[in-house]
Amino acid sequence: LRDPISTETTSFFYGNPGDFPMMGDWDCDGIDTPGLYRRGDGFVYLRNSNTQGNADVKFFFGNPSDVPLAGDFNRDGCDTVSIYRPSQGRFFIINELGSDDEGLGDAELDYLFGNPSDKPFVGDFDGDGTDTVGLHRESTGLVYYLNAHREGTADGVFFFGNPGDRMLAADWTGDDVDTVGIFRPESGRVYLKHSNAGGGADDDFMYGASRMLPVAGLFGPLPGGDPEPPRDIFLVAEFTTFHSCCQNRVTNIHIMADAIDGVVVAPGDTFSLNGRAGPRTTAKGYLRAGAIIGGELYCCDHPVNVGGGVSQLATTLYNAVFFGGYEDVEHRPHSIYFARYPMGREATVVFPKPDVVFRNDTLDPVRIDTSYTSTSITVRLYGNDMGRSVSAGLSGSASTANGGTVKVTRTIRYPSGTVTTQVWWHTYNPKPDDSGGGGGGGGGGDPEPEPDPDPGPGPGPNPD
Repeated sequence: LRDPISTETTSFFYGNPGDFPMMGDWDCDGIDTPGLYRRGDGFVYLRNSNTQGNADVKFFFGNPSDVPLAGDFNRDGCDTVSIYRPSQGRFFIINELGSDDEGLGDAELDYLFGNPSDKPFVGDFDGDGTDTVGLHRESTGLVYYLNAHREGTADGVFFFGNPGDRMLAADWTGDDVDTVGIFRPESGRVYLKHSNAGGGADDDFMYGASRMLPVAGLFGPLPGGDPEPPRDIFLVAEFTTFHSCCQNRVTNIHIMADAIDGVVVAPGDTFSLNGRAGPRTTAKGYLRAGAIIGGELYCCDHPVNVGGGVSQLATTLYNAVFFGGYEDVEHRPHSIYFARYPMGREATVVFPKPDVVFRNDTLDPVRIDTSYTSTSITVRLYGNDMGRSVSAGLSGSASTANGGTVKVTRTIRYPSGTVTTQVWWHTYNPKPDDSGGGGGGGGGGDPEPEPDPDPGPGPGPNPD
């Protein structure tokens, strides 16, 4: 529970996972306290204080698919529990509470309103002291509400919110009129209106996480001092690439993977692969392996190709970032196409440049997790992508022997309906003749395309 003045949080345990929550003034003392509807057994459990403990009132009520609604439906100063039955699109209003584990009688009022897929909520929308019902139609973003318990057309209609928003109503301003608010799960943000009319929110703040259900009420004095509800952190994206086993390059990949494993990127911060892994040196355990140096392919005897192979990790990281929808600050594909990598969607690295850099443009930290086998490397990103989804597109073609030009697109769709598309063009060079540069086949025809020189004395190679 959040205090609206101090914004401090008070928390306590009540109920079981899966219970449907509500808040109401069950004992008519002017303070709203928690109630739960347990669909598994059809019971309502009400508590008369905002503290941990057992239910003070318990009774059997409704059907498993019913949505419970709490409010003062007859203006007597006491809240009761009524229901919306989605299968019928019908509200059943009851102005008394059950007791002693017994059931309730018939509803005092019942009426049709809205469509079965509409999401119901309760409020005193005209300030007359009587709570009535409203509906949020997610497919259109329209809000409908009544000022009396009756069938017929809505007394008010306006646009507010997006599909997936969780709607509620309360007196946010102290003027005795309940107005709407929404909790947006993918961002963990609350948006409040000060009038029941269209337009943007009058107040908004971060609070909660997507697995949570919002409730509203007058909670009375709260002790505060508890941490805010934890945000959702989950697997946002992962990517795996494969390689042959038992080569020096595999050792290098594993060393760099260990260097970035567990790194946490705070909201708004950038992550640099080179900045984290640093120079590739023999002192760190890196070995000589194939690389492109000065436009030529070299295998394992070149004096400056310590650390060859780590572009496999760079490519794997880049693809996880790509499909996570995070901001691409810097990456550069190889100058030559290699079939082990997704065409156009890969990255080369050399210290200090080129690099793989991304920015965490979400509201939550991103944790990088790496794992590997003798023939694969996997990068996972844990965070909260705020509900966006990513798709990739490719046009054009290339081959290792002949090169070619490709266009890569990334389309990001947001829960609000906004869509952004990014485009990257890249031209691959033909593979150099095996007779040039002393590189040849890179070991069994598996040349490694990135330069990772040992940063010893003297200038390094011209990176490709």
